[in-house]
Amino acid sequence: MKRIIYIVSFLILVSCSLFKHGYKVKKDKTAIEYANTITSDELKKHLYVIASDEYEGRETGRKGQRMTAEYLKNELVKYGVKPGNNGSYFQKFPLIETAKPDATISLHNKDFEFLKDFYFFESYAEFTTFDIPMDQIVSAEYGIIDGERDDYKNINVKGKTIVINADSPSEFKNWDWKKKVALAKEKGAKNVLFISKNYQNNLTRLSHFLEGSSMKLASDVKKKEKPYIPFVFISDELASEMFRTESNIDDDFIARYPLYNTFVFNYLYNSKTIESSNVLGFIEGSDEKLKEEIIIVTAHYDHLGIKDGLVYNGADDDGTGTVALLEIAQALQMAKNAGKGLKRSVLIMPVSAEEKGLLGSRYYTENPVYPIKNTVVDLNIDMIGRLDEHHKKSNYVYVIGADKISNELHEVNEAVNKTYTKLKLDYRYNDENDPNRFYYRSDHYNFAKNGIPVIFYFSGVHEDYHKHTDVVEKIMFDKVEYITKLIFHTAWEIGNKATRLEIN
Repeated sequence: MKRIIYIVSFLILVSCSLFKHGYKVKKDKTAIEYANTITSDELKKHLYVIASDEYEGRETGRKGQRMTAEYLKNELVKYGVKPGNNGSYFQKFPLIETAKPDATISLHNKDFEFLKDFYFFESYAEFTTFDIPMDQIVSAEYGIIDGERDDYKNINVKGKTIVINADSPSEFKNWDWKKKVALAKEKGAKNVLFISKNYQNNLTRLSHFLEGSSMKLASDVKKKEKPYIPFVFISDELASEMFRTESNIDDDFIARYPLYNTFVFNYLYNSKTIESSNVLGFIEGSDEKLKEEIIIVTAHYDHLGIKDGLVYNGADDDGTGTVALLEIAQALQMAKNAGKGLKRSVLIMPVSAEEKGLLGSRYYTENPVYPIKNTVVDLNIDMIGRLDEHHKKSNYVYVIGADKISNELHEVNEAVNKTYTKLKLDYRYNDENDPNRFYYRSDHYNFAKNGIPVIFYFSGVHEDYHKHTDVVEKIMFDKVEYITKLIFHTAWEIGNKATRLEIN
């Protein structure tokens, strides 16, 4: 008898567990009706506008970005979507724009070029011109102190410039360059020179941030102290020059070339204040209790502007996500107008300055129009219109971050897809050890940092990423439609749930 009771109890526990972790979505004819208003033709119509040459690549703070913001606002007005910021469709924010630094390095009577032989991120530290005799530069290997490893043991780095390998051994993968330069500052170092076997790949990946002007929130400039001491990433060629020794250097030579054995960093910059804006459209929920809870759907509408006379249209990055927002907004507002809207409220928010460092979404999370505590989820869309090297068919989407804060969000998205869209959900880039670190590279991350469950919908990087060849003609609009419908259905399900998403 006891054995039977134990077996019954076990089955009950298993049943409860399966119920909790086997989220079910009942097919909703109303949801399907409004999801079907999302069409390839309308997505294409919008994208041919905002990714045209007339919109000049939508660079933050420029004419094209302002034109796009107005276009998005006008479309929201047409749909009947209300302004989301106290009567305004815009959340404006000031930025400090710093022109591309005029920087050089000189050593051994040779000049080295910015963005060829070295690079740095101006906004992280107070950079000034400096010169350092080579005998004042010391090596700290990987710059790590962790467990039994201490790369600072038996060396004095106070007031000195130190050379650190930016790459980390496999057992210390959590030590990125930021952590290393922070420790160097703590140890009293004056500057850091980073070497890396991946220098050229990293420079290529980061060049679009570095070759133009850089931007930061004006509020950051008001802070008394920047987080790091000056740091510079240097090429193999420059590193080799630093470590080269010569035996024929005498006092007469040094008298003629007093800075020959001195690492000279020359730096000038020019900055000004500009303005950008997020676009906010608000669809109020129908339930008196639940309408205070907000679902946010984001995509960045800025891109890279014009370079060397070429327009970087950004059709996929992130034109596809931006037009998906418009279609989702229209569908949800149509449902509301018919008395069939969501119980929770939805904030449709195309954000700006993503390409400058996720600044628009960070500004919102630091200055929220709706309380962060009331924000249920952020569904973020970035690049959903192309194939990447891992896929030959279009019926997939990368899902990133869904389970990081709420396992239930992951289950909801899975169940919605199984019920409605049946796409291949690829979790390749959801891995904590993903070297691409996509989880940290789009606007959802600013919400995740605040404890808000997020999903990042993404189709991967392709050969036209951050190039002027990212044009509308290469977009697979059927793919954009399928993924947009998945996001719509996920928002619909969360918007009508009896309870908020469970937090892990």
